[in-house]
Amino acid sequence: MNYKSKKWTFPKKALYLVFTFFFWVNLIQAQEKPDLPTIDISGETDRQVVIAEGTEEIYQGHPTTVLLPDGKTIYCVWSIGHGGHAGPMAVSYNGGLTWKRMDDQLPEGFTKHENCPSIYRMMDMNTGKVRLWVFSAWPDMPRILSEDGGKTWTEKPALGFECVMTFSSVVRLKDGLYMGFYHRRKGESLEVLQTKTEDGGMTWSEPEVIADVEGKKPCEPFVFRSPNQKELCCLMRENTHTGRSLMMFSNDEGKTWSKPVDTPWGLTGDRHMGVYTKDGRLVIAFRDKAINSPTHNHFVAWVGTYDDIKNGKPGEYRIKLLHSFAGGDCGYPGMEILPDGTIVATTYIKYRDGNAKHSVVSTRFQISELDAMVAKQIVEKSYLNQEPFFRLQTLYTNKRMPVIIALEETVYAFADGGSVLRRSTDNGKTWSTAKEIVPGENLNGNVVLDENIGEILVLSPSGENPCVYRSSDKGETWEKEGVEIKPNAMGHGTYGKAPINIISMEPGITLKYGEHKGRLIIAGRIQPPDGDNAQEYWMYNYNTSVYSDDHGKTWQVSDAIMTGTGEGAVAELSDGRVYYNSRSHMSVDHKRRIAWSFDGGNRYVDWSASDELYEIGEPFYFKYGSKPSYGCKAGLVRFPDGAVDADDVLLYSMPDWKGGWRYQMSVWASFNGTSTWPVKRLIDAGFSAYSSLAAGKDGTIYLLYEGGDKKLYDEINVAVFNLKWLLEGETF
Repeated sequence: MNYKSKKWTFPKKALYLVFTFFFWVNLIQAQEKPDLPTIDISGETDRQVVIAEGTEEIYQGHPTTVLLPDGKTIYCVWSIGHGGHAGPMAVSYNGGLTWKRMDDQLPEGFTKHENCPSIYRMMDMNTGKVRLWVFSAWPDMPRILSEDGGKTWTEKPALGFECVMTFSSVVRLKDGLYMGFYHRRKGESLEVLQTKTEDGGMTWSEPEVIADVEGKKPCEPFVFRSPNQKELCCLMRENTHTGRSLMMFSNDEGKTWSKPVDTPWGLTGDRHMGVYTKDGRLVIAFRDKAINSPTHNHFVAWVGTYDDIKNGKPGEYRIKLLHSFAGGDCGYPGMEILPDGTIVATTYIKYRDGNAKHSVVSTRFQISELDAMVAKQIVEKSYLNQEPFFRLQTLYTNKRMPVIIALEETVYAFADGGSVLRRSTDNGKTWSTAKEIVPGENLNGNVVLDENIGEILVLSPSGENPCVYRSSDKGETWEKEGVEIKPNAMGHGTYGKAPINIISMEPGITLKYGEHKGRLIIAGRIQPPDGDNAQEYWMYNYNTSVYSDDHGKTWQVSDAIMTGTGEGAVAELSDGRVYYNSRSHMSVDHKRRIAWSFDGGNRYVDWSASDELYEIGEPFYFKYGSKPSYGCKAGLVRFPDGAVDADDVLLYSMPDWKGGWRYQMSVWASFNGTSTWPVKRLIDAGFSAYSSLAAGKDGTIYLLYEGGDKKLYDEINVAVFNLKWLLEGETF
């Protein structure tokens, strides 16, 4: 019995452990699933450029690329065979549209270099020389050099570093020097190393291990900077392929690194390489190895923000760039972004069926066009059973200053600075008769919906006796209350001291996220010295806002944003940032002015001019200068939570005649928190000026705008439509 017990006890335990291990592995893998949309452009052959065609005998493999500062010259190097010898190089002088081979201009010894040649551009801080380097893996990390922009090349002694792959990343440090990253074997495992050069790649420091993870095989590091330049992120292939890829971070220029952890699911893959877009997002390409991915083993890219990576969030979407007809044998990318925003993603891949082996192929795209494709996916998913609709009617005649808000089942359309109101309780099909808030008075204010308690406020802050008109019964009755206005740090904002002006701004909002949740905030402007809008004073005018933390009893004027600006609008994103979009009186580029607040609207930073949102330039009051600019009040709204299957969908409205006159009211849409605005549709080709936007929780959109039947301003119209109708318009 004892013998039999011993004989069978060990196998049973072993079987139990094996069963348990595979049970948990399978359970974990079963839980891995796509958590973001995918856009497929792999079949769009007009995007594709073949740099080196494979044949039945020749396998073109493992390319890397480098874009020169002229924004159009790209070099590409690759190997012959899978992990085979180097030798090929091509150059494009037109941003990757056509290529010229230059193998015969390279050193003879280059063909003896093996495995994944990688090309980089570095400056020697000691001499000012700029060098192009091509490093390969074997033997001992050999290299060739050009000091004349790639015209001539010489071979240099190998670095003597043992490696599986040569540098898969080289990043510039804040001191102007460079650090290279690669991996090597460690017994049956792999480890990631870094080394530093102080002379533009001529000599390198003794490598040090920065990632050695028990039970994992980290390799092929891709290192890049955070948008604020203060942090390094390292993404790593995980070569057991039983889970996700790995990532780690350094806040001290690579002196120390955080413990490697899993990436988001969507970044799971091999040989990451990426670029930042103009709007600050990342596009990172790789071979897809994510468990249960519909694009597994193909060449894909992930789109998202640095914060998505840092915080383990899914990101925005993935792109299937190219289809592999050879399983997972593909995906070592070169990634370049051209001055016009075109991204050139290059890889080795068997990109078509048949007997031909792998080719080196690039595919080209602009992020805005893919954003538009994602927008259509989101809308279709959100409103499967909804048909496109559009309705237009006139609500007011001979009035101005429209603002519109939506609360539960009721829509409120105001005019004349919040002085008169019409309501709809049936999604804008019918409207009540016009009713003055205070008979015979122009309130010279603006509207904010206090979503904390369901009250509507019309704030009139500019006069000697600032006040608020408050309705607790959906606009049926109104009570007047005195309020306190507190000046900003410059002493501006109160009566007699350049008062805050909120007339014709977009309606205020209630903050819903973060530390200042519940705060009421309205865009405004200050017009020193005494509120004059004449051109002589535009340079002194500045945008700001006013906010309340006690349901509108006291209001604090925010710090100044930028001068020369006019009517503005605010929207809060799901991460708590407040987006400020403003008219500009003085900017001959006719671009909207943008700023951001990270403290609930107290201070606005990161000022910029939008590359996509613009305004008319009609020269009212124009006396000085040669290029008229005046701008116009715009509409802005963020879709309510739950109204669409995306976090931050925003709409913007403006007459669509850049630098021109007040015609062609149009609406733009962003599906990624203002990063891009890839959708636009014309609403009214005729007279149009000031506008305001609202969106209901059912997805209905309301645009209230100044129009004209016979002349501009003789009517205020309301357009009611949905996202499906909007997306039938123009996309970029």
